[in-house]
Amino acid sequence: MYKELICYNDVHSWIVVEGSLTINFEKTPPKIAQERADFLRTFTAKNTKEAYNRALDGFFRFWESQGLEVWCAADFRRAHLDEWKQKLTDKHTPSSAGSKLAPLLSFFRFAYDSNWTTQDIGKGISLPRVKKGKAKTEALTEDELKRILTSLQMEFDAATEPNIETAHRRTWLRYCVFMTLCSVGMRVSELVNLKIEDLDLTGEFPRLNLKLKGGELHAPLIPDDLAALLKKYVVILRRGANSKEPLFTLNPLCWEPLERKYIGRLIDAIAKENNVTKKISPHSCRATVASLLHKNGVPIGEIQDLLGHRSILTTMMYIKKIDEEKQSAARKNPLFNLTR
Repeated sequence: MYKELICYNDVHSWIVVEGSLTINFEKTPPKIAQERADFLRTFTAKNTKEAYNRALDGFFRFWESQGLEVWCAADFRRAHLDEWKQKLTDKHTPSSAGSKLAPLLSFFRFAYDSNWTTQDIGKGISLPRVKKGKAKTEALTEDELKRILTSLQMEFDAATEPNIETAHRRTWLRYCVFMTLCSVGMRVSELVNLKIEDLDLTGEFPRLNLKLKGGELHAPLIPDDLAALLKKYVVILRRGANSKEPLFTLNPLCWEPLERKYIGRLIDAIAKENNVTKKISPHSCRATVASLLHKNGVPIGEIQDLLGHRSILTTMMYIKKIDEEKQSAARKNPLFNLTR
């Protein structure tokens, strides 16, 4: 167990990491709580801070449950990381295990560089290997996308009383969220962080003001149809809300943004309802945008700008599958059509 604090109060429990973002270090010894906070302050994006803190918390809580007494980073040994890596790889996919292990390796490297420890205990530990050449997410095909859009549009047109009927309100939310993801190709973290004021209709062309990974601002132009849809959504379902409140919420009186897990379940349900058998996630909408634009001849640099990728190599990974299929001579062989 963690050693009991001789003096404990709310100052030790809550540490401001950035602006209004605070991390709850309740029942955590002050020294390691401060070390974690100092490490998290080296990152800019709020979602990155939160993801890294979750990874650290899982590691610390596990060893607490094993009876390890921890005052600071120097109390951990290489064996603790090795065992934790094994548990992660036994329980999760290589990609998921890597995302939980990487923050720990960064933390202990930071601890060493900050002279909190005499050695970098994570040095030499490799992340679980992810199979190369396999896309992280599957994009929707045009036929799959057409089925989904037709279904959602019909449901939306029939939901005439969103302010009265809960089912109608959910239908509007589903349609608007899906159309936004598939029009702009934003990350789910960017969607849940949208405020009403981020829908900018004041200029010649409508925009959405996004905050990308790392805190960088991005203001892509959006289609007029999407702008009109979101304006209608705000006027009817966010009437009375102030401009600083979330754009998408579960109900008009709620000021809490949607959770990322909720968006994931929503997209998964939409796919299954429309007989899409492959695994679809919110990130699939992002890959779908890249695919559609590439197929329609949009330059890769413009796709990169829309998606907010720092490196064009990342964008190229999104469209790799399309090019592979386009360039495959074997798939163009008309052999089986000759007898039809």
